[in-house]
Amino acid sequence: MTTNYFDWEVWQTTDALGLAATIREESVPLRSITAQLAEAVNLQNPKLNAVVELFDDVIEAPERSGANPNGPFYGVPILIKDMGSRIAGRNQQIGLAFKNSMPAEIDDPLIENFRAAGFIVAGRTAVPESGMTFITHSIPQGDTLNPFNLEHTPGGSSGGSSAAVSGGIAPICSASDGAGSIRFPAAWTGLVGLKVTRGLNPLPRGLNESIMPGAAEGAVVRSVRDCAAVTQALAVHPYLGGSFMPPLPTPDLRTQEAQTARRFRIGYSIDSWGTAAEVDSEVVRATKAMAARLADLGHQMVPLAPEDICDFTALRDTFAVAEWLLPISRELMYERDLANAELDDHNSSSQLRNHIELADRYDIDDLFVAKLGTEALMRRWGAFWQQGPCDLLLSPVTPIKCPRVDSNYRMDSDQPFDDWFAGLFDGACFTITANHMGLPALSLPAGLDGNNCPIGVQFMAPWHQEKDLLHLGFQIERAHPELFRMKPEHRIRF
Repeated sequence: MTTNYFDWEVWQTTDALGLAATIREESVPLRSITAQLAEAVNLQNPKLNAVVELFDDVIEAPERSGANPNGPFYGVPILIKDMGSRIAGRNQQIGLAFKNSMPAEIDDPLIENFRAAGFIVAGRTAVPESGMTFITHSIPQGDTLNPFNLEHTPGGSSGGSSAAVSGGIAPICSASDGAGSIRFPAAWTGLVGLKVTRGLNPLPRGLNESIMPGAAEGAVVRSVRDCAAVTQALAVHPYLGGSFMPPLPTPDLRTQEAQTARRFRIGYSIDSWGTAAEVDSEVVRATKAMAARLADLGHQMVPLAPEDICDFTALRDTFAVAEWLLPISRELMYERDLANAELDDHNSSSQLRNHIELADRYDIDDLFVAKLGTEALMRRWGAFWQQGPCDLLLSPVTPIKCPRVDSNYRMDSDQPFDDWFAGLFDGACFTITANHMGLPALSLPAGLDGNNCPIGVQFMAPWHQEKDLLHLGFQIERAHPELFRMKPEHRIRF
């Protein structure tokens, strides 16, 4: 056992800004930081199975990792989700057993932004196959487990990242969100996760918002101040023309912590959106408790029925065609053909193969109809924010409690595809709105369920109003720090 610079309790609870401050003020050698990260992986990964790879060369020589010494997070190690933005010289598996190894030639812009902020990019975290479900499982990696309860998932698709942060391996990991994949893992592991406005953060090279309108990248973190600082650091577009949407100036988010508390009109909606599936009673209780806390803080709470907000059935239908079934089936066909692979139970799940088999279910006319429907929904949301009863919107992150690893949400479930898919989208009924409409949405911890797994709530705002979400997040964190300090059962103990 090595002698670590940080006590394990400090390492597992300090946020990234706090760790960076100690590194800077005490001139902590970077090699001792990466050595402690490696030991944390050795201690926790056999239990959690969250980390796909540590970069040995970075662990041994972090000073050559490209971390900017002048960045606000200089010296803080970060693990990158194995999907989305790519790292120069490193492979990306995306949870696909049949995918050929193809190391990236250069960093994607978001990785450049992480390095510019001072982070030491040190490894990769696990994802489910092509990031398509709540359960973080793949044939190459196996099951990733929740540090609060090892029989449950840490969430998908950023479950490796959330398990690593919540389980004490690293203070921050990257994440991405195409249907809730930042917010689910944050909710089910007691972390903070922000899905940003469409176009705020740069997407990987070769992609833009016209191709992937619902997707956004970011991070899962331990504190609201980390969320603000990281979001501000990532919202930099180093290459003009690299985004389909003209980038706005980098938002000033960190100052929200010190501003005088503002009061908001907060609509809250607890009934499921676009589905008859009921919200779990423990999730209802946690969301109502958050509404009561907000009222105590002086905010005006406005109860809303789903029909007061949007046609969520239409939203679900257009999202399913335009941003899931049609593009994902085509992308999986491309990956299969690129690998020249015959898919079977040894290299792919049943639901992945089902996705490919339905590729001909929809055509360009279906996509066109879905796009027209999406435009109408966008206008309705514009009217809701401009003329409606609230500034922000509170809901559960999901109507379900954190699922067991062996639940039917797995990609290797033997359910008929349409049943499996309907269950998946029932669980994502509250999250897909922000993706489809391009809205910002913040997941904050709201307590524990009967399985000792965290529950999260979601706050949504108008486009480019991340500042209001984080301002409210700071208020909640100050008033109820206990929600942000929930300790998992399976943490490092000495």
